[in-house]
Amino acid sequence: MAQPRKGRGTVEATVRQFLKLRPETYSFLKDRIINISKLAEEIREKYPDLSPASIRYSLNKIMEESSRKKADFTYVEDLLMQSKVTLQDKITVLTSQKTLNVSYISATYLTDSVVYIVDELRSGKLPAGGQVTIERDVSAIHILSPKEIEQVPGFVMRITERLYSVGVNILQLISCSNETIIVVKKSDGVKAYENLVLA
Repeated sequence: MAQPRKGRGTVEATVRQFLKLRPETYSFLKDRIINISKLAEEIREKYPDLSPASIRYSLNKIMEESSRKKADFTYVEDLLMQSKVTLQDKITVLTSQKTLNVSYISATYLTDSVVYIVDELRSGKLPAGGQVTIERDVSAIHILSPKEIEQVPGFVMRITERLYSVGVNILQLISCSNETIIVVKKSDGVKAYENLVLA
């Protein structure tokens, strides 16, 4: 027996629920930096009984709605514009199962390892061995922002959105208080920097 086709309201509710569980996808949709047809296909894979046309209609409707979240991002953009952004080359990322005696820019202590961002010009000889993974040919972007970002949600999300929109993959991201450090491939360094400063 054929399943009854879902009404437009039911489709929209399902699409909204899908987006609710994926806040970044929702944000990309509101900023119009996502392919509607591809997103509709992704939703249909999860809900095969939905009509592709109804999914696209719902996505377009949601995209056109006014959004407080979108308005909030205006302030986030202002804070990013006020931030000091610098690009640093000659960076190496070390991942070790134990603590290392190295001079580092940043150290992140994970459950089973420690990740160090190291300035090659200041660190001297880097440790090597089976328990240390070394990643070279990377750049670091330092973002020093006004203290207000500590009270404003969405700042880091906005940064990742900007880089995602130009196809830059983030290798490491450390955010503490009003300072954010992003590590990208050296070949993406200038593109990432320009997108954060000029966009």
